[in-house]
Formats: sequence, C-alpha cells, structure tokens
Amino acid sequence: MKQTTEKAFESYVEQMLLSKGWQQGEVSDWDQERALFPQLVTEFIAVTQPVLWEAMRGQHGGQLESMVITALLRELAIKGLLHVLRHGFKFYGKMFRLAFFKPAHGLNEEVLELYRANRLTVTRQVPFHPGDHSAVDLLFAINSLPVATCELKNPWTGQSWRNAVRQYQEDRNPRAPLFDFRQRAWCILPPIRMRYI
Repeated sequence: MKQTTEKAFESYVEQMLLSKGWQQGEVSDWDQERALFPQLVTEFIAVTQPVLWEAMRGQHGGQLESMVITALLRELAIKGLLHVLRHGFKFYGKMFRLAFFKPAHGLNEEVLELYRANRLTVTRQVPFHPGDHSAVDLLFAINSLPVATCELKNPWTGQSWRNAVRQYQEDRNPRAPLFDFRQRAWCILPPIRMRYI
C-alpha cells in the first residue's frame, strides 16, 4: 500500500537526505526562544577548533558555553546569519568559525577535515514560536544554525503549494525568532509537491 500522508512524505524527504549524508536533528536539542541548537553549536566549535576552545575554557571556565551563545546571538543580530556562516563571529578578540567551505584543491588535509566536519541536519516538526505549539514540517540547519524551513502539502487531501504559501503568509508569525529577517532562516524553501511513495 502506498503512503500518501504528509507525515509519510516528511519521512521520505528526511530519509532521502539522510542517505545523502545529512544527519537527523532532534527537537529536544532545539531552543525555541533563541532559534538554534545551542549545545550543538558549542560542540561543533569545540571539535573543530579545540586549541582556541581550550584557551577560552581556561579563561572563562564553566561559563564559556553560555558566553559563546550570547556572543553568537549578538553577532547574528548585528551582521546576520549569512555573514556569520561565511566569516565566523568574534569572541573576546578571537574568531570562532561556524562553517568550513570546500577548498579549491585537496592538497591540505587539515582544511579538508574541517570541511568534512560540517554537519547538515534535517529536523522534523520544529516548534518555532515561544508559547505556541505550531511547528514547521522540516527545518534545515548547517552546524546547528537554521537556514531554511519547508512546509509539505498533500494534494490527495485537497492541499496544494498554495496552502503552504498561505500558511507562511497568514499562520506564521514573522516576529518568531526562527523567522527573524537575516538572522535565522533566511531562505524559505518552496513547497514540494507530494508524490506517491
């Protein structure tokens, strides 16, 4: 029997991405008010920039994680998500990177390892507004920073892409932290038409 429910389509899209190297995100790691995965952000920095991380740990101790997230949120508000992904963000005069781009050549193994450390995640049914139970169908993140959301619609239950557009226009609060202009999900994916699975 073919599955044509929206939940089945979510699962299909998720499995397709996981088979291409994406990782499954967990809603339990999501901070709705700050619209990111804070613990995963600091874990990514600690793994990819261990010398700098340990130097900062020596200076700030157990407060380091919360201080780093505060600095990141400030930089996102001032310069935006795209800038932070491209250039990193400053923390006490040092630069933390949150994405590593593919080098032009493969001669430097260390640079290639950093590129391979990037984590692309897909997370299903992510709540997006504090105090509200509404959720986006899929949230796509790069190293725990949300970059895009997606609403899936099922034409076999009378819905189309127009319903998804209307949902973003009328049912999605543009002041929700996830939709802050330039600071979080700067790219809203077009709705994908559901096919038989």
